[in-house]
Amino acid sequence: MLDWLAVGNGWRNLYLASVALQALALGTLFARRRLWVRGSRAGAFLAGASITPLLEMLWMLLISLLWPFAPKAVYIGVPPALAGGYLLWQGVRCLPRFAPLVRRGAAWLRRALRLDRPAIVSLCFTLAMAILLGPIVVRTVTSANVAQADAAEYMSLGLRFCEDRDLGGLLEKDDQTGHFRGHSHFPSMELYMAYGLMHTGDTYGYPYDKPMMTGVGLITLFLLSAFGALLIRLTRGNRRWILLGLLLFNLVPNYVYAVISAPRDNWRCLALLATAVALTGLQPDGGFKTYLGKLALVTVLCFTAMSTHVVSFVVLPFIVIAWVALVWLESLYRSEKRAGRTLLRASGLALGGAAGTLVAYAGNLWCYVQWGEMSPWRLMTTFTGAPWYQMYMQTEYKLEETTTHLNFWQAKYDIVMAYATPVGLWGLRLALLGLLTALAVLIVRRVKARRTIRALTASLPTENGPVAVFLTQGREGRERAERVGAVMACALLTLFTLAPMSGLLDTKLYSFSGSFLTMQRYTLQWFLFACVTIATVGAAVEAEWPALLGWCRRVGGKPVAALRARFTRAGLWARQAPALLCALLCVLAFWQGTKESGYANSFYRYGRPLLTDESTALDNSFRARYDLLMQLEKLISEDRKVLLTRPGYQYAMRGKGYLLTSNPIVSIMNLPLDEVPAALAAMNVAAVCSEPDFWDERYYALSTLSAYLNSLPADQIVQDGQMRVYLLDPALVGKLTVALADAT
Repeated sequence: MLDWLAVGNGWRNLYLASVALQALALGTLFARRRLWVRGSRAGAFLAGASITPLLEMLWMLLISLLWPFAPKAVYIGVPPALAGGYLLWQGVRCLPRFAPLVRRGAAWLRRALRLDRPAIVSLCFTLAMAILLGPIVVRTVTSANVAQADAAEYMSLGLRFCEDRDLGGLLEKDDQTGHFRGHSHFPSMELYMAYGLMHTGDTYGYPYDKPMMTGVGLITLFLLSAFGALLIRLTRGNRRWILLGLLLFNLVPNYVYAVISAPRDNWRCLALLATAVALTGLQPDGGFKTYLGKLALVTVLCFTAMSTHVVSFVVLPFIVIAWVALVWLESLYRSEKRAGRTLLRASGLALGGAAGTLVAYAGNLWCYVQWGEMSPWRLMTTFTGAPWYQMYMQTEYKLEETTTHLNFWQAKYDIVMAYATPVGLWGLRLALLGLLTALAVLIVRRVKARRTIRALTASLPTENGPVAVFLTQGREGRERAERVGAVMACALLTLFTLAPMSGLLDTKLYSFSGSFLTMQRYTLQWFLFACVTIATVGAAVEAEWPALLGWCRRVGGKPVAALRARFTRAGLWARQAPALLCALLCVLAFWQGTKESGYANSFYRYGRPLLTDESTALDNSFRARYDLLMQLEKLISEDRKVLLTRPGYQYAMRGKGYLLTSNPIVSIMNLPLDEVPAALAAMNVAAVCSEPDFWDERYYALSTLSAYLNSLPADQIVQDGQMRVYLLDPALVGKLTVALADAT
């Protein structure tokens, strides 16, 4: 029998070729037109490539609305065909200019490789980190290790869509059967997973699902592309600080956990970063048609970002608000005399973003109208006094933490995880310092501009009417304006997206800060912005350093001149101080991210088990964990029920299971012990699936259902170390034993 790798790798390679072609085409399109990252073709290329999975999701949504039962070749063939056609067209167009393009490319490469010694140090440590992380990233991208926890339920929903092509089944929020949780997520990730599942022959699911597993892992690489594009955009292409930002990415806390057990968080961060890249390069100017095009862009951007995760509802609006404040402050800095008009036009685009956000948030609004709550999932809404219920509410919903209102200044070390990584605390400090400095520069510039205008107008004749004075900036002034805008952008993004974590949005009904502190993977996007802030502020300081040294020489006078004469190399070291600081920070980031002793919260340290764990390294972790459920699924007829204690088992059961904690089923846990057997027989339950170490120690063990199941004969309780199955039908015992033996 062929193993998972032998069956799936061919389809995976086809999928990888398709995705690579699409990413290359999108990157080329953005680079040629300098979209989103105007000052850098490399940044524009990364920005275009990063949105590849998001566009694949939108394509799946579009075709599911217009032609749901289209042939599989249409679903998976149109995007790469369009990408290949565009690349071919561009190749034909550029063929007459091939030689000049090669010379320009060679000149760009020479400029890119022109590094001083501190930059070489930074590059060496960044390459060392890349070498260390390379195998971990490859294993993350290609491993079946993502097929667990919440991801398995999304996979099961994607599998169901591939089989029945029913978009309404994904949008349905009120699951009366108890198969799924009826969660209020927009099914964007499920559609993206379905796109991967389509890359197969006649059978969906295991063992032909390697393309989908690979697609979930690829989100990390696309996220890194968006992160790199934002770094290039805000550091204005300063290579040494870009390298530092890439090293700091390794120190983002809880990232490995999100990749392995909650990939929807990775999906959300990709969309939020792509939105930030698009908005920071957007100006609310242009004619009516141009403005409408930008309005459509912002609406689609916000719809896409909101569709990735319910948490985006308390993050995405702050990104848009930060952008509105940014373009207004930039207009004030340029003294354009139309800052108010810029603010109004930006607010208009923000309203389009609000519309897109609300459309994608409609599922949550429906949940609120239907049930009076906006929980991310519809689990139990039947409150009970059963002994297991209070423990359930405390462990799953974490009532004490989520109703706790935090004092930010007292809890800031916990909120920014300063005990685990330096990124959060220094990102916050530099965001505050950078914003205050940028505002001070803005005020000083406006005051000087007004004094200049008054001096000019006072010396001009006024008998012929009013006089208009226009002040123009030289190259140095334009570059400073760009630096000020970049610092304000990263500072506003960091500080505004910190708002949900800081207690600003807390109410008597719900504490956002308590939830973010408890569910720390929800804060991933904030740490990514904090990394960008550290790099951006450093790049701005380096660019302003010569001017600061010149000011010190002018103010210092003779003492500074005497010092320079005494220490002839002092001036050289002073000029190189920012570069040396960056190299030192790169060394510290490398050391912090790779040390094995103590609490070092890094991708490298927590990703090493991906290489050392045998089941993960051999890529048979899915079968090793769920083989018992997969064999059971083949034996259960459609008229029988299998109760699942976790929604993550659904993919292995191909969507056949019923969630024990869903409303139609949960009442069985509240029955007296003597009524449980009859209730199970009336529901036609064939088996109950759980995990020994999870349910034996938590609230499930306090229910009467648990007492009944553990009283079954020993041969009806089958477990393999990973899963435990209670067989209520004795006839299944022999069949399951034979099936497991054959599979082995």
